[in-house]
Amino acid sequence: MTISKSTYTFGRILLASLFVVSGIFKIIGFAGTVGYMGSLGLPVPTLAVIVTIFVEVGAGLALMSGSRLARPAALLIAIFTVGATLAAHRFWAVDPAAMQGQLTNFLKNLSIIGGLLVFWSIKPTE
Repeated sequence: MTISKSTYTFGRILLASLFVVSGIFKIIGFAGTVGYMGSLGLPVPTLAVIVTIFVEVGAGLALMSGSRLARPAALLIAIFTVGATLAAHRFWAVDPAAMQGQLTNFLKNLSIIGGLLVFWSIKPTE
């Protein structure tokens, strides 16, 4: 398999930026994010937000940096995103007016999970 190092790097940075920026906004709006997590029915929403911030910012920066932790970070973020998707985008359990938006977000997250798994599975040569 031939990999363009510059495209691989650019793609990695774009993929990670979603999580880093989302995590920073969760820090800025911590109380509101705790309220939102509580509205989803998550137990201990404050802890859920703290864990989310660590995964999004911490693992996101590891992925963005391309360090030796980038591939494990991609796998961690993929697993995290599965849980977040199942918790927050339950298109099967919302009223018909909200179903299309939730389905779109659910499918978008599946695509992001796919990208993370592709990144995790490829070890570029130096």
